Amino acid sequence: MPNVESYIADVLLIDEQQLITPVDNGIQKNLESIAQLILTIFDATAFSIVANLPERSVELYKSGSKITVAKEQLSDDVFNESIIEHDPKIFRVVSPIILPSGLKFGWFIFERVSDSALTEKEKLILNSLQKNFVNQLVQRKNSLDKINSSKFHSTISELKKDETEKDRLIKKLQKMSDELDEFTSIASHDLKSPLNAIKRLLEWIYDDCKDLLPQEHQENFQLVLSRANRMQTLLEDLLNYSRINSCDSTRANISLESIYQDVVQILEVPQTVTVHINANNEVLDIPLLPFKIVFQNLISNAIKHNNKEHPVIDISLIPSSHYYIIEIKDNGPGVDPKYFLLIFKLFQTLQSRDDVEGSGIGLCIANKLIINYGGKIEVASDGKLGSTFTIFWPKV
Repeated sequence: MPNVESYIADVLLIDEQQLITPVDNGIQKNLESIAQLILTIFDATAFSIVANLPERSVELYKSGSKITVAKEQLSDDVFNESIIEHDPKIFRVVSPIILPSGLKFGWFIFERVSDSALTEKEKLILNSLQKNFVNQLVQRKNSLDKINSSKFHSTISELKKDETEKDRLIKKLQKMSDELDEFTSIASHDLKSPLNAIKRLLEWIYDDCKDLLPQEHQENFQLVLSRANRMQTLLEDLLNYSRINSCDSTRANISLESIYQDVVQILEVPQTVTVHINANNEVLDIPLLPFKIVFQNLISNAIKHNNKEHPVIDISLIPSSHYYIIEIKDNGPGVDPKYFLLIFKLFQTLQSRDDVEGSGIGLCIANKLIINYGGKIEVASDGKLGSTFTIFWPKV
């Protein structure tokens, strides 16, 4: 529903009591004409148009000497004539401005040196001047509404255009991502067969000739076989990475203890490794395969990079309302804080692959899966006394 402010939109405050009215020239000239007529017809010494804003009354236009009227002296809809004791006496008229909608816009106020009330003819003239002012207000409001409506539709149009462009870019990026995943999958899959053939051929040659070869040549053969095994592992990890987005998301209710028992069978955890699980057999409602891949990669990482004689891994489930928070803490060499971001990137390892066999994809896969399901992973370490990886997996 329209209010007084909507009729004087874009008006700028000078201070608490006065306004600048940046209206168009036609209305401004009309206000000046009305003021001039009132000053002349009613022999007035001062004229003011006051707007009735919710918090206070403010002066929109004035001519002549300043008129001071307290808020409580202004009635919303009662025409008022009063004598102010002065020498000489001042006659004040307060005439309410009522818009066609019934909205009480404000008042015409003027003062003159007199002690007599307005005649009926003067009241008719004043009423006519007020109607003229009201018509100007209504016309200006209609113009502002049209302008605002045009701006609104223009803004909506721009937003729709931006949304369409955004959707186009998202589809383009998705297509590029799908094509890259497809390329990675095909390339790594097609490379597996010739690599396996090369590996088997080298093993056959080594088995047939190892007794004939000097120790140095045997070591070279082992080095080549080691590189072939590394390439095979890399291709397998690349295939796993390319399949992340199509990973089976079937949910299951299962405990960390049960998941660990499944992971142990795959990783073949050495007997020298001690694993403690502090989860109280709490049941997790999770997409089983993605979570198991994350869990397996982090456990494998904690074992693979541990340089202690007796590696220890502590797995804890931290109580939380919105996440399954799992801490995986080890007593290994730790991770220097400057490498925290690097370790989650593709093909990045902090140790030589000749010292620790690995493709540098495990943590990247874990990180990508966690992000895909709306979670995050953090690492804490001083680079000396082990490290702690914390998974934040959203509860559904």
